[in-house]
Amino acid sequence: MIMGERLRRTGNEARKRWSQKMPRFFRQLTVLCACVAGTAFGINTMLTMAGAVAHEWWNDVYPLLIGVPTGMAIVCKLTVAGGYKEIDPDKLTQGNIILGEGFGHKKTWRSANKETEENE
Repeated sequence: MIMGERLRRTGNEARKRWSQKMPRFFRQLTVLCACVAGTAFGINTMLTMAGAVAHEWWNDVYPLLIGVPTGMAIVCKLTVAGGYKEIDPDKLTQGNIILGEGFGHKKTWRSANKETEENE
């Protein structure tokens, strides 16, 4: 039951991030990744359609030329512009390094405690 709720929240967060605006650098990196993967796919398709036998090194490199840029593009797409959100102190738990809603909040319980002590 708890795992299902966690998966649902993660899916909702990924859906929100997918529709939000990306930083400019990551947009350019996504285009570059799509070009590399598209070129590799085109080359492999043309070799197959022509009935040519590819070199052994091409068979080793081709999955990497498709998989790595695709993974990079997905990570870039899930990166959101805007920085960190405020962390609610009520959501902090000792030993939990990922805090708040969503991904990327890297404040630990101890560092959050130091900040509240300094502010008081």
